[in-house]
Amino acid sequence: MYWEMKKTRIECHIFSKKPIPTVKAMALCEKLFKLFSQNKIIKKAKPHSKEQPYLSLVFLDTLAARKLNKKFRQKDYATDILSFASEEKGMGLGELVFCEPVLRRQAKEHRLSFKQEMDYLLIHGFLHLLGYDHEKSRKDEVKMMRLQDKLFKRLSK
Repeated sequence: MYWEMKKTRIECHIFSKKPIPTVKAMALCEKLFKLFSQNKIIKKAKPHSKEQPYLSLVFLDTLAARKLNKKFRQKDYATDILSFASEEKGMGLGELVFCEPVLRRQAKEHRLSFKQEMDYLLIHGFLHLLGYDHEKSRKDEVKMMRLQDKLFKRLSK
């Protein structure tokens, strides 16, 4: 499945058993792209061709998400989201990989709907792709989380 905006192509790949509100996720991506349209990373990421996605969203089950987290972060558990920035100019912004069962569990813990939890983490991952990193320092964490909360309140409907 993919979502085509005027200048942006977003792909969505689902490898989990439960339904995912992908149209709503891609609509949120569209809002984020518009909001950050002047960001230098977004400008650099603009794909060379119409077939190249600007952003890929992937929804995995627990086992696949755990394997990816172990391979790329050396952490042996399924995490909620992984962000993979595109390193090459003109190859899109990157890929956000969600673990659907972890999102569902966290939604219950946070007393949010699945869609709200997904929105919150989509914003989180998108900010990572733009270079924000809450793990570098406490100052960076506060900056990223404040922006994330502000965007969530503004964009998640």
